[in-house]
Amino acid sequence: MTNKDSIFKLAFSILQRDVFIFVLSILTGALVARKLGPDLLGVWVLLSLVPSYAEAFGRLKTDVASIYILGSKQEKPQEILFFNNFVALITSLSISLALLWQLDFIDQMLFNQSTSHKHELFLLICFIPFEFLLLNYSYYFIAQENVSTYNKLNLYRALLNAILIYLFLFFYDFNILGVVLSKIIPSFIILLFAWISVDRRDWKAFSFKFNKSLAKKVLGYSKNFYFTGVITHIFELTTKTLGALFLKNSDIAFYSQGESSSKLLNKIPEALAVILYPRISSLGKEDSKEISIKSFKVTLIILTLLGFLLSLVAKKLIVFLYGSAFETSADVLLIAIPGVVIGASCLTLKPFFEGMGRANLIPAIQIPPLILQLIFGYFLIDSFGLIGAALTFSLGFLTLGISFLITFIYLNSVPISDMLPRLVDLKFIYLTIIDIVRKKLNRS
Repeated sequence: MTNKDSIFKLAFSILQRDVFIFVLSILTGALVARKLGPDLLGVWVLLSLVPSYAEAFGRLKTDVASIYILGSKQEKPQEILFFNNFVALITSLSISLALLWQLDFIDQMLFNQSTSHKHELFLLICFIPFEFLLLNYSYYFIAQENVSTYNKLNLYRALLNAILIYLFLFFYDFNILGVVLSKIIPSFIILLFAWISVDRRDWKAFSFKFNKSLAKKVLGYSKNFYFTGVITHIFELTTKTLGALFLKNSDIAFYSQGESSSKLLNKIPEALAVILYPRISSLGKEDSKEISIKSFKVTLIILTLLGFLLSLVAKKLIVFLYGSAFETSADVLLIAIPGVVIGASCLTLKPFFEGMGRANLIPAIQIPPLILQLIFGYFLIDSFGLIGAALTFSLGFLTLGISFLITFIYLNSVPISDMLPRLVDLKFIYLTIIDIVRKKLNRS
């Protein structure tokens, strides 16, 4: 099996899981939207900004950097996992205590003293350390290319979340508190499952010995991912954050549902990225470049077709899932599709920089699109409201992807013609799908 074949087959395994989880989350989101309505759903979107920003600024991304360290066989898995968990506990507890200290201020800032949601905020903030630890284990399994366990973590979490949403909202009428508990409880259970699932057969007996060499390597490389992560989170949350200033809670909810629906298209590049990063870490530059180009072209073809189909059913899909009250979200989805198709295709090139030890370039690639998005957001949302928010998201995704594409072409001296999909790429997609289907039929 060639590198390209194995990568796309592993990515397909993750994609199957991602699509199932995405559909499940959409259906769960539909239950939440129909039960809470636009105003309360907008409150949940605002509440979720707090743990999102905590992760952006508080998580040092040592777990992500460790994929490169493990892939290049520089350190032992046991020591890397221990160090990452130690760092996660220190940073997450620090940021959680700081947020709890300012709990009243955060509550007033988000909700303008109209209502208070301190209890929900308190629970979300207290759970931040568990989220950090769960991410550590997820990235550890990715680094080991243990796709089966990685899939189980995400699948079981999504299933538990869906079950608890149904129970808390429709049996106990907990409203916002039910959504918060449905996020927290599955994460805690899955963290225990992840801890149990780690293969410890070749591990030595535990001894607390701080490895300075390991700390220097991981922290030295993770600083690139930290700044990248901060910029990425700000990029993802810019529109919602500006929306909190300019939009009503109901408009924030409409935007959030339209944006989340468009992210179905991003599942293919996300699945590829999970496999590409650890694989590229163990390959030479030419092989890595070839695989990255093939991934980009294949993704662009598939997303163009899916984006066209999604645009045809956007309005009917939104109304079917969330009800006629959320029909406006269809406009957000339609505006988002072009930017997501092009931007997400280009983002398949990001693992090339991570896996080749050039993660230090990523913040520089991201900053110009981020500045443009802030400018777009301020003027477009202020002037056009919800439609302006949708335009900001679409243009932002587009410019981010194009920035990675231009940098990749420049650094590798790749002719633009080599980046254009051809008939052979369509044939590759067809043969890969046929091979996967044939193997599944043979197993059954």
